[in-house]
Amino acid sequence: MRTFTHLGKVMCVTLAAALLASCGGADAAEEPAGASSKVMDESIHNALPANIRDDGVMKVVISGPNPPWWVTTPGKQGDYEGAGAELMDAVGKIMGVDVEIVAVPDISGAFAAISAKRYAFGFFPYADSVGGPRERPGAEFVDVLQEVVPFLVKSGNPKGVASMDTLCDVTVAALVNAATYKVASAQAEKCRAGGKDLTVLGVKSVPDGILALKSGRADTFFTGGASLFHAAKTSNGELEVVGEKAGNGFGQQFMGALLPKGSDLTQPLLRSFQKLFDDGKYETIMRKWGLDAEIIDKPGVNLYSAWLAEHPAE
Repeated sequence: MRTFTHLGKVMCVTLAAALLASCGGADAAEEPAGASSKVMDESIHNALPANIRDDGVMKVVISGPNPPWWVTTPGKQGDYEGAGAELMDAVGKIMGVDVEIVAVPDISGAFAAISAKRYAFGFFPYADSVGGPRERPGAEFVDVLQEVVPFLVKSGNPKGVASMDTLCDVTVAALVNAATYKVASAQAEKCRAGGKDLTVLGVKSVPDGILALKSGRADTFFTGGASLFHAAKTSNGELEVVGEKAGNGFGQQFMGALLPKGSDLTQPLLRSFQKLFDDGKYETIMRKWGLDAEIIDKPGVNLYSAWLAEHPAE
């Protein structure tokens, strides 16, 4: 397990170790594929904002547990494994800094803390909204995957959930302040206009949403597909995913790191991810955690906005 810090403790990846690993000498050319992501890139390190470079610590925000991205161990608060944990571990090594993981309640709290420069960036990962109807003013994203946004239901799909248009007269759980919550709330207005109802149950974390579904407080849980496919796979047949091809208001949903617009960290972070893409480490991590369908060819900044510019009618 990769151990990350929580509210003030630093993970066990030191700058000294990163620097030592970079001194490969004559054998460096013989390193196996992926080895380049295990050592510090001096040019990226020097391009970091001065406070991060000088402190040797980069604080990264998440919004609580989110399997398979952030998986916790019972009784070990602040210890994470998962795709997010491994990617942040690799990014920290390339940058030559320690990574401190801090959990906050939701995306609004995360972005407020990032904007106030208490933390470097967020990586839940978060949904890119730049240029779209749910844009978060003042934000930008370094995108590293493309997600589907379906529904988690009990096996057999007793309420017949298949798309946004089938949600009337059910209770849908969604993460508070997330884009899925806003989309579900907009659908609730459409249902009421048609003489029906849709109850949107706000939850604080992915495990809370799954629990709401299992306990019967919600008929479905609406969030990013990676979390839902993982939940279904580990439910012993109790849960299933539906509506993964319906779009559900999230066509071409790119996701990644959340930063303030114009952040000095955006380009160093993009370059770090690009190294992980180039040497195969990114794909290895994604496939290890069952995220094959979310893999993209290369990282980018505000990819959703770029996609919208190419598809104005959509």
